[in-house]
Amino acid sequence: MSGAALVCVALSVAAAASDLTVISFGRADRAAIVAAYVEPFSKATGVAVHSLSYDGEITELTQMVHAGAPVWDVMQVESRTLQQGCRQGLFEKLDPARVPDAADLIPGALSECGVGIFTWAQALVYSDQLRDAPRSWADFWDTRKFPGKRALRRSAKYTLEIALLADGVEPREVYSTLATDAGVRRAFRKLEQIRKDTIWWEAAPQPGALLAAGQVSMSSAYSLWFDPAQDRNRHTRIVWRQSLYDMDSWAIPAGTPKRDDAYRFIAFSSTAEPQKVLSEHVTYGPTNRNALGLLPARLAGVLPSSNLAGSLRVDTAFWIEHGDALERRFNSWAPAICRQQDDEDDDDYFDLPVCQDAQGNMRISRGGVSASRIGQPGTAGEVSRTISVTMSDAMRFTPDRIEVRKGETIRFVLQNDGQLRHELVFGEPEALRRHAAMMQMMPDMLHSGPNMASLAPGEHGELIWKFTRTGTVTFACLQSGHLEAGMRGAVAVQ
Repeated sequence: MSGAALVCVALSVAAAASDLTVISFGRADRAAIVAAYVEPFSKATGVAVHSLSYDGEITELTQMVHAGAPVWDVMQVESRTLQQGCRQGLFEKLDPARVPDAADLIPGALSECGVGIFTWAQALVYSDQLRDAPRSWADFWDTRKFPGKRALRRSAKYTLEIALLADGVEPREVYSTLATDAGVRRAFRKLEQIRKDTIWWEAAPQPGALLAAGQVSMSSAYSLWFDPAQDRNRHTRIVWRQSLYDMDSWAIPAGTPKRDDAYRFIAFSSTAEPQKVLSEHVTYGPTNRNALGLLPARLAGVLPSSNLAGSLRVDTAFWIEHGDALERRFNSWAPAICRQQDDEDDDDYFDLPVCQDAQGNMRISRGGVSASRIGQPGTAGEVSRTISVTMSDAMRFTPDRIEVRKGETIRFVLQNDGQLRHELVFGEPEALRRHAAMMQMMPDMLHSGPNMASLAPGEHGELIWKFTRTGTVTFACLQSGHLEAGMRGAVAVQ
C-alpha cells in the first residue's frame, strides 16, 4: 500500500473515531430512525452520527466485545437478543440515573440493558366485507358465524397464545397456562378445531396478500402492515383487543468508548417529539406516553401504544426457555407448506408427500419424495453409516468436507456447540444463496424441509440423507448472515 493510501486510511479512521455509530435494522426501520432520531440529534448536539444497518444477528458484535474493541455504540435489538445479550455481557448494564424517567414511558420500556424504542403488535385483522365484525379471537374460531378460511402464523410462538386466548384464558394467565403440559394440550386442542379452515402464513406480508385476494376473511397479522392511510388497506380493519405486543429497544454494546454520547442519543430519542416523528414515518407505537398526544387522533388510534388495554405482552423469557420444544411440537403437528418449483433444476424444491397449498387445500402425493441432483431424504432402514457434524459460532461445520459413495444413505448426527441457532441445509450453491438472501430480507420467516435440520444452542439432532448422483453436494447454514460468514461445506459423492 502506498504512503498516500495509508495517510487516507489513517485520516478516515481518525475522523470515524470521533463519531457515534448507531446500528439499526434495514428496511423502513432505518429510514424512519434516521429521520426521527439520527439527523435531529446530530443537529441539536453537533455530534456526528453514522447510521448503519444489520440483519439482527450478533455474531459480529460478539467478536467485537470479546476482542475489547466495539465500534458500534448504540444498537436496535429485539427483545430476545436484548435478554440474551444482557445475560452474556454483550450489552452495558444501564445506569438508572442516565436513562429516561420510567413515569414517561409505557410499562416494560425500561430493562436492565435496554430502553424501548417503539412497540409493535400482532393482532386480528379482518376484511370489512364481512357481514358482522369479529371482536375477539373467540370470534375468529367461530366458523358458523364467520364461515370461510382464516390465516394464522405457522409457528408455536404467537399462535399458541392466540389459541389460549380464544379458549377463554385471560391474558395475564396465558404464559402460566402454557408452561404446563395441560396448557400446551389445551392450545393444540383449540387449534385442531379450525385446522381444516386455516391457511398458514410464514412471512409478514402474506396476510395482506391473502386478504386482498379474498382467500381468507380474517388473519393474525403484524399491525405494521395494515396502516389505514395506505390505499391497499382500505378494506381491512384491526381488532386490538387481545392483541400481542412487544417492543424493540436501544442497547449499548459493552466497552464502547462512546458511552456518554450513547446515553445522550438514547435520552434524546426517548423524548416525545422525536418519537412522534417516528410514528409519522412508520406505524410503530411510541414508548413515550406523551408522544401520543402530539399525533393526529386518527393516527394515534391505530398504534399499538394506544391499545395496550386488554392486550398481551409477549413473554420473551418464556420463549427462550420453552420455545425450541414448543416449535418442534408445532412443526410435527402443523401441515408442511407446499413449495413451488421455479424450474426443473430447482434443487431447493422437494415434492412433499403431504402439504398445504396457497389456497389452504391439502395435497397428497401418491409417490415418494422426488430425488434431485443433491439426493433425497433417506430412511432409517437404509442407513449404511453415521457421520457426526458439529456447528459452532465461529461459523464453521466440523467436518466441512465429507466423502460418500453414490447410493449411500448417511445418518448425520448434528450438534450445535454455539450460543446461536445453527442449521444444516443441503442444496445447490445458487439455491442456497437465494434462500439465504430471502432469510435476510425476511428475518422472521420460518423455514423447514426434508433437506435440513435446525438446532437451537446446545441442541442435537439428526438428518438422514441418500446421495443418488455423483458430484458435489453443498451444505450451509442459512440463518441470517451465517452463509456469508463462511458457514458452508461440501459432500463429495464418488
